[in-house]
Amino acid sequence: MRGVQTERGLDRFVSFLDAVVAIAITLLVLPLTELLDGAQPRSGLGTLLADEAGQIGAFFLSFLVIARLWLIHHQVVETVGSYDRAFLAANLLWILTIVLLPFATQVSARYGADRPAIALYIGTITLSSFCLTAISLLLWRRPALRRHPATPVPLPWPSLVASALFLLAFVVGTLLPGVSYWALFLLFLSGPLEAVVRRRTTAA
Repeated sequence: MRGVQTERGLDRFVSFLDAVVAIAITLLVLPLTELLDGAQPRSGLGTLLADEAGQIGAFFLSFLVIARLWLIHHQVVETVGSYDRAFLAANLLWILTIVLLPFATQVSARYGADRPAIALYIGTITLSSFCLTAISLLLWRRPALRRHPATPVPLPWPSLVASALFLLAFVVGTLLPGVSYWALFLLFLSGPLEAVVRRRTTAA
């Protein structure tokens, strides 16, 4: 499908996505402010923070997740010079996962290691990663979407490896309740795995 050669249209779309991310990341803090409504001042702030450690931890984790996803998206979009329907659809699906994350965060904070809560939280992040991979693959396969169409770009191995690890984390975390959210630490393997894939690709 032909790209829509409108810089203003592209700028408006990217600005819309950035605004939605900003709103989503701001919504994360609202449940923390609600904790103060039912708190007893005499019990002390330290007691409140200890009692709500799960909620606070979920906030910081999701803040880092959304920030990381936005940074990856920002790097990808920096190479975009045009867009088409497939690009729009992939980005709208990606932003849907970002909007869903504050809800998934609240579910995980309230229900903890409950299997559906784990599946919702890690599944939302996994879908978001797959959307970013789809966007990267579109740019790889469709030079007309890129700011510099004549400049070749490599296959987006980092996105592919990250999505594969997120999928593995989703399966492990959901099927093994004892592992639960700790399965996300599998993402630390992304660097070594990318290096292995690049070496084998270069050798081939």
